Amino acid sequence: MDAGIADTINRHAVKAMTDQLDRVDIDLCAREDGPWYRVSLADTLMGTNDATNADRAWLVGIIAHATPGLDFDGNPADCDWENLFSHFRAEILARRDPKTPPARMAENLPGSVV
Repeated sequence: MDAGIADTINRHAVKAMTDQLDRVDIDLCAREDGPWYRVSLADTLMGTNDATNADRAWLVGIIAHATPGLDFDGNPADCDWENLFSHFRAEILARRDPKTPPARMAENLPGSVV
């Protein structure tokens, strides 16, 4: 598969999963201090805590399973986990600092090619 296509597929999958986390955030906030993107869940997805890559992959599988309309076979496109996690980092960091445009904004810029 072309690397650009795989990157786009992974980015769209992460967008769907993070939108789902935004929708269910009420349940998550009741358990910890702050929205999902500021608590241990986000730290795990970004790899900034002691979680292993296997832990992170397991968590992605659970989120993907709970995301309506997302067909996720247990592996990101091209089996590129680091690419998938980089999109999670971008989405989380954009939520933590709203002044930072999300990575997907490049799709909407005039003359951009995705």
